[in-house]
Amino acid sequence: MERAHFNYPLSIVAEDDPYPTYKWMRDSDPAHYSGAEDVWVLTRYADVAAAFKDWKTWSSQRRGNLLHDIPERIGKTLGTSDPPAHARARGLVDKAFTPKTVEKLKPKIRALAETLAENARGCGGVEFVADISAPFNAAILGAMFGVPDEDFIRLRRWLDDFFLREPAGEGGPSRQVVAMRRLQEYLDSLAACRVADPGDDLMSAMLLAEERGERLSREQVVVTTMTFLTAGFESTNNLFTNLAHALACFPAVFREVRGNAALIPAFVEEGMRWDAAAQGFVRSPTRDVEIHGKIVPRGAQVLLHIGSANRDERRFDRPDAFDMHRPAQRHLGLGLGIHFCVGAALGRAMAQLIFAELLPRAERWEVDTGRAERVRTPNFRGFAKMPLSIG
Repeated sequence: MERAHFNYPLSIVAEDDPYPTYKWMRDSDPAHYSGAEDVWVLTRYADVAAAFKDWKTWSSQRRGNLLHDIPERIGKTLGTSDPPAHARARGLVDKAFTPKTVEKLKPKIRALAETLAENARGCGGVEFVADISAPFNAAILGAMFGVPDEDFIRLRRWLDDFFLREPAGEGGPSRQVVAMRRLQEYLDSLAACRVADPGDDLMSAMLLAEERGERLSREQVVVTTMTFLTAGFESTNNLFTNLAHALACFPAVFREVRGNAALIPAFVEEGMRWDAAAQGFVRSPTRDVEIHGKIVPRGAQVLLHIGSANRDERRFDRPDAFDMHRPAQRHLGLGLGIHFCVGAALGRAMAQLIFAELLPRAERWEVDTGRAERVRTPNFRGFAKMPLSIG
């Protein structure tokens, strides 16, 4: 590959194996500028980790945290704000979303995982997203925020459209802008109901949370809830499908983890590293930054490439191998620094419990890659459709 002719394409995350290209970027052009996409891409672990931790230099609020982010959401979400606004909002959200929240949900998560796994065994084969991942996510995230199951299935199309980056049609807004508006309208109506009649759900808890006399506004609660639902659904769906795909790619891993349930947490962590659901998030420098002999200009759009950093041989031994026994080394699949994923504990619990129920019921694990379909959003990697045989 000629360096002079390469421009990082946003579509690369949907390729079957983009990782050789990522390696070339790490070795040959670790601070890459894609003129075609108007984005800088940092691909080495040390650079990505340092930028995640240095919010004063690498801002989330200038350009948002998604590629070509929607201006209407920048500065209004946890992921698109900097301190002090971020610190205040995160403190109030953390007061509502406590470890007890996850513990309280675990019986429901386990029971639903058991039902879905038993249904899958009875069929011998399933469409993993439609039959397992989507209903699992809908039920758990819906339960967290008090969204009825039937409403969540209706919301799913908006959740999917939210991450598209398509140009607007003639005379109308783009699909992602329409999706954001419809989600906000639905959630604002739900928040109004919670203000009048608080329930035992996370939206009510955020509306009631108070610290030093401050509370989140209704708009902040709506936007935060929307972030939980969009990022939560997209991240966990892609995490589950990437883990399922890894089991099909590595039969020895399937046999080993199926025979030893104690390995499931390590399997989930290695899966987050090996094929990260969130491939990267955007930051924008508050000053010109010199890195690898180049100047990344103040205000530029910079992709901190998690997918590449997690395969960096400068950080991980044999990074392309799926090794559940590798020494504990912090991957970046859940971010780092002040924007570390607030739902990390929930995502881990959901992944561990669904595979703990599926694996003992699976005699084999085969993905029909010919009929599988990849998610086509520039920030996330996973599958929108995955035929799976386990009988």
